[in-house]
Amino acid sequence: MASVQDFTFFNMSRIGNDTCSLNETDMQNVKHGNYMLTNHFANDCAMKKPIDFALTQPNVNYTGSHQVGMGGCNIDTNSALLVKKVNTSNKCKLNLQERPYLTVPYLGKGSADPTLETQILQGDSFTNRKSVNPSSEICYTQYSNYPLIPSIKDSVANPSNLIEDAADSNWIRGGLPSRELTRDNNM
Repeated sequence: MASVQDFTFFNMSRIGNDTCSLNETDMQNVKHGNYMLTNHFANDCAMKKPIDFALTQPNVNYTGSHQVGMGGCNIDTNSALLVKKVNTSNKCKLNLQERPYLTVPYLGKGSADPTLETQILQGDSFTNRKSVNPSSEICYTQYSNYPLIPSIKDSVANPSNLIEDAADSNWIRGGLPSRELTRDNNM
């Protein structure tokens, strides 16, 4: 036959978790809660004593219960005042503005066209994202073959205007070494 033993491993060991102190703490909490929730003026339906008590305290603003007294003691008086023999308004729902849709509108897709939907879903793939490319529908030949002004055409066509090595045979790629520049300044 199996038995269960209560060992001291993994148990709560604080003093607040002791069973004796828990019993006393529970009793004190219940008494405190009962005191805080007790209505000491439950027998006074006119609320004269509570109102007098509240108004004797400085900076206390008294607000009574709305329509019905404590415990519902004046429910008959409240009903007589609210529900009169001659009603001033009907007890039906009053709807001044009719809803544009009597129910929720149908938000479905409507008629289907599988061929068009497949074409829209798949779309076209473009790997070249430049604005001027062979797949573009606009012709750019008039701009690329546009004749230049003769003076600009001659300066662009002359390699000595664009290539430093062609312009000067003593030109060193990357410029002169900085040691030689300082030697020239010292001399």
